[in-house]
Amino acid sequence: MDIPELKRLERRDFDMHLTWSDGTEHEVTYDDLRHACPCAKCAPQRNDDQSSMVLRRNIEKLPREKPTVRPVGNYALSFEWTSGCSSGIHRFERIWRLGSKLDPDNGKDYVHGAW
Repeated sequence: MDIPELKRLERRDFDMHLTWSDGTEHEVTYDDLRHACPCAKCAPQRNDDQSSMVLRRNIEKLPREKPTVRPVGNYALSFEWTSGCSSGIHRFERIWRLGSKLDPDNGKDYVHGAW
C-alpha cells in the first residue's frame, strides 16, 4: 500500500494529530493506538470479538498519558508508555489505516512467525 509520507505528529493530551505529505490530516486516540498494538502479546487478543473487547476495556483502565514516540528506521514508529504494553512497532501503513478508520490488521488474524 502506497501512502503519503508522515510530515508531522503532534502529541496531544488524549490523541495525536498526524499530517501527511498529501495534506491529509488524521486524529488517532491513544486508546485506539494501544488497542491496535501489533506485538505478539496484544495482536492475538484482537482475533475474536470477545477477547478484543476485554483488551479494549483493560486499555481504558490504564492511566491517560502521552507516549514517548521514537522512529524505527524509515518505516515505523514505536510508542513507549509508562504503563501497559510498549512492545509494538507501528508501521506507517498501520498508522495511516488507523487514522483512516480502517482495520489496521486489514482483516487478518495474528499469526506467529515469518509471513
